[in-house]
Amino acid sequence: MKSIFIALGLALAFIVTIFLGFTNKPPKVSAFDKQRELLIDSLQYENTETLLQLHEDMLQSASTSKSILLQQLSDTWLAMGQPSIGADYLRQIADNEPTYENFMRAGTALSSLIDFEQLEDIRVNVVYGARYCFEEAEKLQPGDLDANIGLATVLVSGTNAPMEGIMMLREIDATHPDNIKVNLELGRFSVMSGQMDKALERFERVLQKDSLNLQARYMMAQTYLGLTDTAAAVLELEKLKSMTTDSMIVNQVRSEIHNLNH
Repeated sequence: MKSIFIALGLALAFIVTIFLGFTNKPPKVSAFDKQRELLIDSLQYENTETLLQLHEDMLQSASTSKSILLQQLSDTWLAMGQPSIGADYLRQIADNEPTYENFMRAGTALSSLIDFEQLEDIRVNVVYGARYCFEEAEKLQPGDLDANIGLATVLVSGTNAPMEGIMMLREIDATHPDNIKVNLELGRFSVMSGQMDKALERFERVLQKDSLNLQARYMMAQTYLGLTDTAAAVLELEKLKSMTTDSMIVNQVRSEIHNLNH
């Protein structure tokens, strides 16, 4: 029993982030900038001089070439295992070339990191940046479904105003009941609020549309744990393990299965 609640608690911690508030304009010096400087000063990367030169060239470049350099910086930081810094450079590309596609790309990259970023100040900026990008995308294409879902998702999972996001998702759900993203987010909220039966319905709806959706399968397992049905949770994790060749996911799931069986 104890292992069930520990696992569920870890899952919820994995989902929930708290955000204390932000404005609509990116700061001149962000937490990303401060973290970037700290990492460069740590001398742990061999390509520090290249990074510094790229950044200096970017600051002095014209608009078109600036985006190219920003993309190089984004790719480099991502390859160095710093996805949040890499994603913020995508946000800067969108600011430099403010198209719907650029803002959606940056918003999607940033929002995907909300549940993973461990540093609180960086997490706050990840949430803030994702919201900013989706809001800008929606301005460029008013009423766009993907931009609104992205914005609602950020509000639910990363801010102190989750109900605003939930209301947006429910409005979208009324007209698009089979939308996978909407059902995933409403299912996640149901888990957060202890409504496990409703969560199962949402994740089952996703899997009916996309039986290979790893996120829905994992959340289904966590929901069964919330219902203290360990056997069903293990079954879902076994299915998930058979659906991917990603060694990191396989090893994590195998470890969870082992812990639940002992």
